[in-house]
Amino acid sequence: MKVRSFNPGNVLEDMLMPEIDISHFTNVEAADPVNLPHRDSDYVFLFQKMGYLSLMVDDKLIEMKDRSVFFILPGQLRYHVDSKTDTWVLAVNASLLQEVLRLKLNEHYYRNQAVSISKKKAERFTQCMSFLAEELLDPNYKLCKMAVRKGLTDVISGMITEEYVIATSVLQGEHSRFSEITREFKELLLNNFKKMRKPGEYADALSLSVPYLNQVIKSSTGFTVSYWIQKMIMNEARVLLSSTLNPVKDIAHELGYLDQAYFSRIFSKTQGLSPQQYRLSKQQQLPDTEL
Repeated sequence: MKVRSFNPGNVLEDMLMPEIDISHFTNVEAADPVNLPHRDSDYVFLFQKMGYLSLMVDDKLIEMKDRSVFFILPGQLRYHVDSKTDTWVLAVNASLLQEVLRLKLNEHYYRNQAVSISKKKAERFTQCMSFLAEELLDPNYKLCKMAVRKGLTDVISGMITEEYVIATSVLQGEHSRFSEITREFKELLLNNFKKMRKPGEYADALSLSVPYLNQVIKSSTGFTVSYWIQKMIMNEARVLLSSTLNPVKDIAHELGYLDQAYFSRIFSKTQGLSPQQYRLSKQQQLPDTEL
């Protein structure tokens, strides 16, 4: 795996410019750490110039084909499955990301699939990624250098975010009032699903009635508020079962279920396997990284 990673080495620079890491790879070795499930606190942006790349992200298989982009939010579990690719990966400290981009990316978390891009846009991504890599290689500490690095990071993250906004607009169309409520609900859900588990709590937070919020979310997504709450909780349950050795009882408590038996019934009903069976199935699917 050909990787170039860049971390500010100057203490003052560390304070003013948090970490930006960029890597460019064409193959992944069997013993590479990316083959094992992991999660961190950065926003990760992927641009594939050619080939294919398969990843497991939060228990969902993500396939990038030919020219495409994808992003991963902080805390999402992922690992490499298979690839024959030419891909750039940019990891950005959350404090560096513009708020408007962060909100849009959080909203598009629910789409959770790669987006194809044109040849012209792929050329722009290649130029921007290469330029940023060259800038980060320069050891000189200057405020203007930091501004350039931050600007390039904004450009790349903005371009990838834009691809998701365009793709969603084409698929769903824009309905301003419903779209705004749906965006606010998704943002609220993403950040609070462990502690806010009732539709009424989301309706109150948005100053709406439960029936109206359900109407909006059902119209925009095809599913009710309760469906999305349960989906987020079960998604996190799958992640915890596959990435930790925590007892099922502890996982249930972390997700707000005081009764482990009730949690197990809900999990079995929605996932088709008991928590124990699901954990065993995921352990058997983990890639073998032995040389």
